[in-house]
Amino acid sequence: MTARFSVPVLLRLVAAAALCAACIGCQRGENPTPVHVVPQPQRGATTEAAAGAGADAGTDQSASRPRISIDPSYTVLQVANANLDTDSAQEQVIAAKRMDDIGSSVHLFVADSDPAQGGYYFQSWDTNLTATNGRIFSIGLEDLIGDHSTQIVASGMNEAGKLTLDVFRPLPPSQGKGLMYKAICQLEADEISIDQTDRPDSYSSNQGPGPSFPITVLLRDPDSQNVMDLVRIRYAWSSTEGRYVPGAAEKIPGDKVQAAQLQALFTSSNDQTFEQFIAGSWVQVIPAPGGRGEDTYGPIIDFDPVSRTISLLSGNAQEAYSWQESHRTIYKTIQATGVSEIVPQIRLERRFKITIEAIDTIDVAMSGIVSGDEYNFADPVTYTKVNADVQAKLLDRPDAHVGLSALALSGTFTDATGTTLTFQPPQLTWNDAGGHRRGSYVLFTLGRKIVITVRFASPTRPNGLVSSWRVDMQEKKSGGSTLRTLTLSPVQLTVDGYADASGDTLTLQQTADNKKS
Repeated sequence: MTARFSVPVLLRLVAAAALCAACIGCQRGENPTPVHVVPQPQRGATTEAAAGAGADAGTDQSASRPRISIDPSYTVLQVANANLDTDSAQEQVIAAKRMDDIGSSVHLFVADSDPAQGGYYFQSWDTNLTATNGRIFSIGLEDLIGDHSTQIVASGMNEAGKLTLDVFRPLPPSQGKGLMYKAICQLEADEISIDQTDRPDSYSSNQGPGPSFPITVLLRDPDSQNVMDLVRIRYAWSSTEGRYVPGAAEKIPGDKVQAAQLQALFTSSNDQTFEQFIAGSWVQVIPAPGGRGEDTYGPIIDFDPVSRTISLLSGNAQEAYSWQESHRTIYKTIQATGVSEIVPQIRLERRFKITIEAIDTIDVAMSGIVSGDEYNFADPVTYTKVNADVQAKLLDRPDAHVGLSALALSGTFTDATGTTLTFQPPQLTWNDAGGHRRGSYVLFTLGRKIVITVRFASPTRPNGLVSSWRVDMQEKKSGGSTLRTLTLSPVQLTVDGYADASGDTLTLQQTADNKKS
C-alpha cells in the first residue's frame, strides 16, 4: 500500500544533506560521538548546579549557594564544594558568567575559609576561563598530575563551538592570601579527553608522586580536504616545566577514523547509538551497465529518530511509518518496527532489518505490511548515505519538487526584544534571552514558499537539534539605505510538506547602506 504526496521525502533530504555538508553535528573522531571526559570530584567533594540544586527533600541547599558575594551582573552556573587544603573546612569553586554578554568568558572564583574566624569565607582567587558557553560547562575537582593535590578542571565550549579545557594547580600557601592557583593546561579542540587509569593502591598511603593522566585532543587536519582526516596531540604532565606539554602531532587518516567509529558502534549495547548512526537519508545506487555511463538512483529511505518516523520514496510514491521500537539482533544489525500512517485506525506494521556494512553503506531488508505476527522479509537492498554529491544529482531529478532557494541571507538581523540572528553562509549565530547558539542552515523552496532549516550543535545529540521556519523577506528602499524585514514562522517538516508548529513568529530587521549592499 502506498500513498502519493505532492512533496516527496526529498524535502528532508535537501535540509539534511546540506546541513551535513556544513559539518554541524557530523560524527568525527575515533568514537561515533565526540568524547569529552570530565573527571568527577574526589576527596569528599560535592558539585551542585546552581539552578534547581537542593530541590529534593533532605538535600543541603546551602551547598549550591556561593558563600561569598558575587556581582549581581553575574549568573552563577555551578558551585563545587570540597576540602581543597589541609584545614578541616570545605572550600568552594564557583563558576559564573555575565549572561548579558554572550561572548564573555566564564569566570571562576575560589572561596577559601578561615576556621579561626568561625568559618568566615573570602574570595582568595579568580580568573577567566577559555569557555564562553554558559550552558555547556562543568567543574571537576581531581588529582590529574599525581602529586596528591586537587586540581580544578573546568570543561566547556567557546563561542566558535570548540570544546575547551582549563586545568589549575594550587600554588604553595602564601601567608594571609588563602588558596591561589596557576594554569597548567588550557586547550581548545574538536574533541578533548582525559585518559584516566587506575593508580596503584599504595598511592593513597604513599606521599610520593604517582602516575599522571595524559590529555588527548583531536583536531580536523588543516592540510586535508577530507573532514574525516584528523590530527591527534597528546599532552603529558611535565613536573620540570610545571605544565602539560604537547607531544608530536599525529595525523589520523579518515579510513582509520571510520574503522574506529564502526568498532565503537558495534561494541555498543545502546539501541539509541545505532539509531543515531543510521539517522538521515540513504539512497539505492544502481550502477551503470558494464560500468559505462553514470550511475542512477533508486528508492530513498529516511530514518528520523527525533520525530520517530521512517519514510520511503520511490519515484513520487511515498510511504511514511511511525517508528515504534528498535532492538539489536547481532552486533551490526538492528530491527525496527514501523506502523503505517496511511490508515491510522488500522495498525499496519512493517519491519525493517538494517545492517551496517560500511561507514556509508547499509543493507535494508523490509517485510511486507501486515496486521498480524507473520513477517516475511524480502531480499536486502543496499543503500548509500546521501552526501553532497549524491544530493546534487538527486535534486536534478525531474521528480524533485523541492530545491535550494536563491534567497541570500547575510549579516545581522535584530528584533525589538534584542534577539539577533547573524548569517555567515552556511553558518548562523543565534543570540536571544536564552543564550547563544551556533549552527548551520539551508534555505530551500517548497512550492512558492521558502523554508529555512537550522541544525544547532548539541552536546547531548550527536546529530544536533534541528528546527525549521517559513521565511518571508521584504525590502524597502528609502534614500541611501534599504530596510530588510525578515519574518520567520515556525513549521515542522512533514511527509506532505510542512505544518505550522508551536512557537513565536519572529520579525527581525536589518538596515543596509545601498552603496555597500
